[in-house]
Amino acid sequence: MANNLKSVLVPTAIAAALLFAPTVSRAAVDAETAKSPAYELLEALDLLHVAPREGLRVEPKTLRPDGYSVVRIGLDAKAPSEPFSARGLNILQVEMANIKIISLQSFDLLYNARGRIIAVFPAFPDDVTGQDPKKWEELQPKFFDLSPYYIEVPRSGAPGELERWTAFAPGYSKDQAAIQEFAEERHKALIAAYPNFLAHRPPFRLHEVDAATGKWFSHDFSPMVFSPSPVISPSIGDMEPADFLRFFKESKPNQHRTVIPTFPTVYALYTFTPAELEYLRLVSKKFDLPSDAKILVVGPGTGVDAWIASLRTKEPVVAIGINPLEVANTKAAARIAGFKVRALVGDNVADEKGNSRLPGERFDAVLWSMPAVWPEGFPEKHAPSLSDFWDGDVGAIVLKRFARALPALLKPDGRALLWNMPSMVDGRDIVADILETADTGKKVFEVEVQRFTKRVRPKQEWYKDQLYTLSRTR
Repeated sequence: MANNLKSVLVPTAIAAALLFAPTVSRAAVDAETAKSPAYELLEALDLLHVAPREGLRVEPKTLRPDGYSVVRIGLDAKAPSEPFSARGLNILQVEMANIKIISLQSFDLLYNARGRIIAVFPAFPDDVTGQDPKKWEELQPKFFDLSPYYIEVPRSGAPGELERWTAFAPGYSKDQAAIQEFAEERHKALIAAYPNFLAHRPPFRLHEVDAATGKWFSHDFSPMVFSPSPVISPSIGDMEPADFLRFFKESKPNQHRTVIPTFPTVYALYTFTPAELEYLRLVSKKFDLPSDAKILVVGPGTGVDAWIASLRTKEPVVAIGINPLEVANTKAAARIAGFKVRALVGDNVADEKGNSRLPGERFDAVLWSMPAVWPEGFPEKHAPSLSDFWDGDVGAIVLKRFARALPALLKPDGRALLWNMPSMVDGRDIVADILETADTGKKVFEVEVQRFTKRVRPKQEWYKDQLYTLSRTR
């Protein structure tokens, strides 16, 4: 659901993006890492090869008693002023502390005994480490846990699938213990004042789509669920481990199934409301598409809608998202599930002047679970983050730019399927109005609005989110 509220990269941010642009090939890392989701994540963070260069200082490695090691890196460039302009190592600056308060320049890379970066921690200056709880709340510090992603995720249903996950679990468990020990050692006062620093969500999701109906099912899980005696916690998944393993082992010939990682900062479509469930069902079943259909997915998040769309075409799915980590996530999903994708980092489908990010290309279908249109913005003390682009389209800026570009993106008989929150003014749905006119004042599209009843008695109520289907006015 990610795309932007802002638009123009400032020159310093462009320079930083170029300075930290990834340059290491897949062949330059160890073979196992190259086949794992960790590769796409490390590439997006510019951590495939850590060595001193202009703008980056790398201190000598410090060996720990458990055989793990730590390397501190330092960036000369200040944090970008806006999250959407972050690339490579700049993403760490944007995500690991409130850029309104501090520009982080140093980070600790925790390596396991195999020489893999399993976590990245912020390294705060001495004058910050003694902050009181209220200050830590304002800073909203985070760290990145990379340890779950060093598995070559097997194709769902492939021989040895369960065995590979089971073999990965002990090493992952050991890495998790080392991460916890390091965090408590280096950030004891922070954790005591701000326990949320250690919070994290399950790093994988098992997806299923019914081949006949298009109905979507999903379950979050951690590799820890494959351990002989997993410690039950919210971070292990949304099912009891025994129940999940039974579900995982079930043979379902009429289901399309895949595992997709969820990278830090990336939005993963949830089953919170009927509209989100129906959106993914319709990605599978909506529209009469040819076998060579050209499909564009905007704001792909983890890549689940790109995967479902790929089941309908022999052509590569095109995906564009503002967050470099969602684009990396989508690439990882494509490699795991075995579909073709062309995934691009881009701010909306067109720039502010209306220039298409995909000049000359037209699509049979455009799909987007959009940022929700909000009447008001984030709280004053909110810490800017790439997660901001999940929702919060104040003033419908994202929606308007997309709507203006859509006529040139669609083929004459092309269609669009969109999720959003209706913003009502004088009884009119502003989202539908903007889409209908492509923000031009003249009718361009027929817009079908699908609402979902929450309750009929004593009075009819609706879930707040809706689906919008667009076709050209005849």
